[in-house]
This record gives sequence, C-alpha cells and structure tokens, in this order.
Amino acid sequence: MDLRDAAQELYAVMPRDFTSGRTALARQAKDRGDKELAQEIGSFPKPTAGAWAINMLAVHKPEVIDGVVRFGNSLRTAQEEADAAAFRELGQQRQGQLTSAVAAAKDLASGLGAPLSAAAVADVEQTLRAAMADAGAAAAVATGRLVRGLSGSGFESVDLTGAVAASGPDDTADSEEKATGKSGIKPPRKASTPAKEASGTKKKEPKEEATSLAERRAAKQQAALEEARSDFEAADKLAQSAEEAASEAWELVNELADRRTTLKSAIDEARNRLATLEAELIGLTRDADAAESGKKLAVRTAAQQRRAADQAQRRVDRLS
Repeated sequence: MDLRDAAQELYAVMPRDFTSGRTALARQAKDRGDKELAQEIGSFPKPTAGAWAINMLAVHKPEVIDGVVRFGNSLRTAQEEADAAAFRELGQQRQGQLTSAVAAAKDLASGLGAPLSAAAVADVEQTLRAAMADAGAAAAVATGRLVRGLSGSGFESVDLTGAVAASGPDDTADSEEKATGKSGIKPPRKASTPAKEASGTKKKEPKEEATSLAERRAAKQQAALEEARSDFEAADKLAQSAEEAASEAWELVNELADRRTTLKSAIDEARNRLATLEAELIGLTRDADAAESGKKLAVRTAAQQRRAADQAQRRVDRLS
C-alpha cells in the first residue's frame, strides 16, 4: 500500500468512518515499519460534505463525472474554436447538465445514509461547474480523492492547491492541456494579420484579399462569440439567483415539515389526553347518577321518618 492507495481507500468511506479509518491505515503503515507513510496518512484532512459527495459519484457513479467532464471539454472546445453557435447551445444546456449531476449526488448521498445539507448541495454544484470550465478541476473531481470543493469563474484556472489528497501531476490536468495551457475558457484564436500592400500598389493581391476576408470573418465570429458570452453570463446570473431561491424554498419546506411534525405530535398528545378525560367524565357521570338515586332514596326515607315522628308527637300531646 502506497500513499495514493491509502488515500483512494480512505476517501471512499462514509464521513462518520473517516477518522477511525485514517487511524487504522496509519497504524498498518506504522506496523510495517513505514513511519513516514503513517505520518502522511495521519495528516489527511477529512473531506467536506460536498467533496465527499463528489468522491462518491467518482466511486459509485463514474458515468456522472464522465458526463460532466465530457460536457466541459465540448464547452471549452467551442470557445477555443470560436464556434459561437455551439458555445451558445452548450451554454443553454449547461444548467440542465449540472442539475442532473447534482441530483445524482443528492440521491446517492441519501441512499448511503448521509443526506446532503443545502450548503453541501450548493458546494457540489459549484465544484461541478468549475469542472466544466477548467480541465484541471475536471481531472481533480475524477480522482475520488477530493478534499474540498472547487470554484472558478470559467475565465481563470481553478485553484487546486490542497484540493486532492495524495495528488500527483495526473490528478490536476490532462497532459496535453497542461502543455498547451488550455485551462479554463480562453479567448478564441485570432485570424492572422493581413499581408502588407506591395509598395506603390493600390490594388490588393488575391492572397491579401483572402487574408482580409478571413480577418473580417474572424471579427464577425468574435463579435457573435462575445454576444453569446454576454447572454451566457446574464443567464448564468439568473440561474444562480433562481438556485438560491430554490435553496431557500427547500429550507423553508424542511422547516415547515418539522413544525408540522411537532404540531401533529401535540395534537396526538391532546387527543390522547381528551380520550382520558372523556373516560373520566363517563365514570363521574355514572357516579353522579348513582349519587342522585341515593339522594332521592334518602329524602324519601327522611320524609317517612319525619311523618312517623310527628304522629308519635301527636300521641304524646293527646295523652298529656
């Protein structure tokens, strides 16, 4: 077991098992006499909830990560080749791709017994958004050893410092893209500068005219691309606002659900108490009816005894 093998195993466990798993792996390395490896393993940081969810996708649903990476490659290719139509179309599809991938992460986390909070869901989406925009971020999310979430504007390279445990050169970017500097969305290539006019010649040569035409086409394509980029940025801001509103609505639903559960419990308790009181009332009513009957009997008996006493008194009076 080397450092990367240990990281691969450790970052695939449940959050509640991370600390104990890290201790166990470090102890194994120490028992084999590799104190340096044990120390390195012991320094692995626990992943954030969002990073853990991304790792779970890489382990259990790699096709989701692969879809995000391939979509990001297509988006960057359209940008680099100045394909305004493709870039506009992909920009419109991006939120749908993100929503689908985030939903997969949420479902997987819930299925594993560790549902994601609203903040963790937002971190997952931001990380996948960065992976679509940046080749290095795309490679990082595919490792399954992500430590923290990623973020990027799409126009600058994503900061991957400390983002991947036991990282190596192949964990941050494709070798070809690293060599050519294709990290993030770059401005399209410009057309070549037209050749200078021949000295003393007013009429342009065919080659010069072709170059000028290519330049005009490139300028037109650049303008269309800038318009597509502006539309995309505006739509992205609206989408982020809508996502924030959806997150707030989700939290409100959870809050109301908790309050409803509490209220239902209170109602059930009140119903049980009411049933007890009704049973007591029935018993008291029965006792009251019996007491009323006893009262009537006692009144009749008292009246009879009083009449008998009055008759005895009258006999006493006659005999006196």
